[in-house]
Amino acid sequence: MAYQITKTFKLDMGHRTWNQDMRKGRGKEFYSDDMPYPYNKCANLHGHSLLVSVTLSSETVDRQNFVMDTDLFKAPFQKIIDQMDHSFIVDKNDPLYPDIKKIVEKDNLRLYVVDFPPSFEALAKYFYGCMKDIIGKTEHEGEIEVREVTVTGEHMTVEARYGIS
Repeated sequence: MAYQITKTFKLDMGHRTWNQDMRKGRGKEFYSDDMPYPYNKCANLHGHSLLVSVTLSSETVDRQNFVMDTDLFKAPFQKIIDQMDHSFIVDKNDPLYPDIKKIVEKDNLRLYVVDFPPSFEALAKYFYGCMKDIIGKTEHEGEIEVREVTVTGEHMTVEARYGIS
């Protein structure tokens, strides 16, 4: 049985998922033309308050009975959260990226550029990779593993998880 610890971070961000078409993805059989929104309501510019939870696990604890003190991994992960907080997260492949970038630069607003459509699921995978990189730069790479990252809309019932099942 493994030990696990979880730390949760808060983040406010804007985004859009430009590539979604509800008529073509999983669940398309539930789509109907009389739905009160277009094929992709999330193509609109919008924002969320997110809770990002990072779970680390280990088969052992250290001499102090910790997997790792959460304040220690908070520092490097918080830098990523701070860069994204109150930013517009945009996929560099989004056809509107050049226009969004131009508008943002016009007033020195915050933009965080990624190379994927920033759905909750894709953000969970992105944060998972960030945390794996952080742990990989320590001497504990083989002892501590990133178990899971969960991205939850603070005032929503949507939750996306990425990690080891």
